[in-house]
Amino acid sequence: MTKVLAEKLLGVGLSVWWDKDGLEGGQEFTAEILEAIIRQHYFLFVLSRHSTTSKWCRRELARASDLGKTIIPLKLDDVATEDLPLELAGLHYVELRQGVEAAFPDLSRALGLGLRPGYDPSDDPFARDGRLVSAIAEELQYGKTFTDSLNLVRLLSNIGLRCCETERARELFGGMVQQRHYTGSIIDYDKVSMYMKGFWQGG
Repeated sequence: MTKVLAEKLLGVGLSVWWDKDGLEGGQEFTAEILEAIIRQHYFLFVLSRHSTTSKWCRRELARASDLGKTIIPLKLDDVATEDLPLELAGLHYVELRQGVEAAFPDLSRALGLGLRPGYDPSDDPFARDGRLVSAIAEELQYGKTFTDSLNLVRLLSNIGLRCCETERARELFGGMVQQRHYTGSIIDYDKVSMYMKGFWQGG
């Protein structure tokens, strides 16, 4: 279920991180997990009989709450009230028991995408801009194999500004040429690319 959910969110241009491999008995709370929670705006908690009894799931939830992340519980199982984590008290649940497709309109609204039943990603400017940002970042990485010219960064920035639809994307493309993206007197394509990914993903 988590894999399907992650793929669906990636499909509309969102940055998604999830612990694919899981944690084993004696493992410590890894820096990778903490960094992932810090990077993201939202923390989706799949509420199940397993997750509410998992010390690792509850630890991640507590850390997200401590960091002030927006927590969205996704209800997969009925869980007794006394077993619910305190961090979920008073939060609106998104019903997940009928599957990801059925839950997606409600989840999209909770994530601020304003999606509606019958949602098609091609109708969503946020998703289209996410694909545009990704495509331009890829061209930047390709471009660095044969040039380090500022002109290419300006060209890609102008293309982004002409084609994007959201204010967030306009701000991103408008900030591609900044002094901090230089190494000495030469624009650093890797710094620009890292800026684009970090900005769009909320870093």
